[in-house]
Amino acid sequence: MLKPLLRCTWNRKIMRMGFLRRLLLTFTVVGIFIYTGYLVMQSDFYVRSMNHPVIYVSGADRGRCCVSIHNSFDICGRPDCLWKCPLFEPQFPLPRRDQEKAFFHETSGVRALDFRQACSVESLAIVNPHLTVILLMSGKDIDWNSTTMKTLGNYENIKIYNINLGDYFIHSPFRQWYFCSTWNYGSFAVSHLSDALRFLTLYNYGGYYFDLDIIMVQPVTHYRNFIVAENEKNLAAGALHVDYLHPVIRMAVEEFRETYRKDIWGHNGPLLLTRVMTKWCLTENIAEMNSDSCYGFKILPPKTFYPIEWPKWLRYFLEQDITWDNDTIGIHVWNQKSAGQAVSKTSEQVYTKLARFQCPSIFAMAPDVF
Repeated sequence: MLKPLLRCTWNRKIMRMGFLRRLLLTFTVVGIFIYTGYLVMQSDFYVRSMNHPVIYVSGADRGRCCVSIHNSFDICGRPDCLWKCPLFEPQFPLPRRDQEKAFFHETSGVRALDFRQACSVESLAIVNPHLTVILLMSGKDIDWNSTTMKTLGNYENIKIYNINLGDYFIHSPFRQWYFCSTWNYGSFAVSHLSDALRFLTLYNYGGYYFDLDIIMVQPVTHYRNFIVAENEKNLAAGALHVDYLHPVIRMAVEEFRETYRKDIWGHNGPLLLTRVMTKWCLTENIAEMNSDSCYGFKILPPKTFYPIEWPKWLRYFLEQDITWDNDTIGIHVWNQKSAGQAVSKTSEQVYTKLARFQCPSIFAMAPDVF
């Protein structure tokens, strides 16, 4: 009786082990299949074949130019390049290296700013009269007859230029990213283009950069070489200053080139700056990032530009009184969340009261609801 029982038990163990092997093999095959499918779907060939770009690359033909007279490869490493790469030509009058300047970028391709964007530009120019404010538009042309562009054009310290993105990138560290990768097929292409442009512009010229949804309430020019913390864990990319060729902006450009991801919204902007400053300041703790540990570079606290955190953005559009901190320089209104929220000129909304005093000309020309 014992031998048949042992044989039966042993057979069950063998059957169980066989089942487990088959199950493991099935999971392995399925895993390999999923991983292979993921790699295929991430490949440039699949992305370009099966999807439509979110943004079309301006001047894409420039990517076929010859990088050297000694071989026939183009910018993307393809053989049989078509023509010599063009010589560098500035897209706008180059500011002096010692000139105090601030940049805005409009990256969606529109011909004119909306009233809220224009309010940001005017507010910066008013509270910083000795700062040259440079607005770079990336559409095909500028609508100089629009109310916002005509109003901004009345300020002597506001300069507005249209740039051709193909020409802007071709002589830059980002030329392979712009012409050769599939960044423009990603869901966050417009945002990532904005990230690339702000880093490239500050790399080329130095100065200030601000998002087009910040209303300035105090002068900023006594702050230099800074990034602003959004919270205790992350830095933000909406307001910053770097001197020309400062090592931090060079690190940011290199980090963008080496770690770019098109599938994560903040990876190439705020999270990139957090990674860069972690390396530069030799600490992961933002509270420990100061002018001493960061070799003269400053991390400004959230209250300077982000006095209301983004989950509470609706407060800007309620009728209430808010007392701003004395250290608040600009107020970021989180346009990504708030763009669809109406502003009434006759209301006592927080945004309305800010715009009424900080961008009076634009506010006067805006419609009753904007």
